[in-house]
Amino acid sequence: MLIKPTFRWTVNSLVPWTGTGPLALKATGKLHKSSDCAMGKQNRYHKRIVGNEIWHLTDDFTKLPARDVLNNILRDDRKNFEIAESKLAEDIKLLDDAIVLYVEALQAAYRLIDKWKDNSCNRGAIAMLTSTLNYILLARHGILLGYYPEVCDLLRSCYERISRCYIFFYSKKFANSFLAGKKIKQYEVDEELSRLENDPDKQKELFISLRQYYGFFSDVAHPNRKSFEVRYGEKALGERVGLEYLIGGVISTELGHVTVIRILQTVLSALRILGVVLPEQSGGWDREYQQISRKCDAMVDNL
Repeated sequence: MLIKPTFRWTVNSLVPWTGTGPLALKATGKLHKSSDCAMGKQNRYHKRIVGNEIWHLTDDFTKLPARDVLNNILRDDRKNFEIAESKLAEDIKLLDDAIVLYVEALQAAYRLIDKWKDNSCNRGAIAMLTSTLNYILLARHGILLGYYPEVCDLLRSCYERISRCYIFFYSKKFANSFLAGKKIKQYEVDEELSRLENDPDKQKELFISLRQYYGFFSDVAHPNRKSFEVRYGEKALGERVGLEYLIGGVISTELGHVTVIRILQTVLSALRILGVVLPEQSGGWDREYQQISRKCDAMVDNL
């Protein structure tokens, strides 16, 4: 039995750039209001929290048989999951509310597939949005298991897909390149997105913002020394890296709270683009999105 849809959906074809879309970062300030605030505060949280609330006791790492070590890690991860579900319940509830909006929009997209299946822009955009959802779900699992640093790697992949979704929707050339199996560099995507602005100064500003945003995720995703700060802290890291180990999930309600915010902001970014690709006509979906977005901003303000 089909469930009666809550909202009324339609499918957008290519629409003119207005300078106020989901990726008009500096022009509107909306998308990065949360992200800019959270970035600096999250880094400070990493420095203060890492090393304090560690769930794993790794003293026996070299003393136990490898099978026992693995079993202990898996056992502790299950405990992490139970604790996080309780301690982060309110945060996870808001994240799930956002994911439900995401799923409902994708359901509508595939119910309307006959209207866009021959449109390469829509196909490319919706393919990216579907892929992004899988990364979001994996990030949700990661936060409950306590793999906060590794979640950051996933969020970089989310950004790569979200930004491609937007450029595929606006550029048939890029959409066709993707569908033809050609590789597209993130630099090309950010550069093309910035060209959607007519004002040269805004183009430059948007391009710099996009590169900085991508660079933030790359700093913790690339396997350089800085990426180890998230697990080990930055104090004398050069003297400790490779000599100390912290394997498996960790539990910290404060760091978990901050990481949930990061995931939530990623979902909200994707939802804004979903609202362009697949506009909902009653206004109810957008009202729910705005409500979740306001709560997310309030969470950042209270960090």
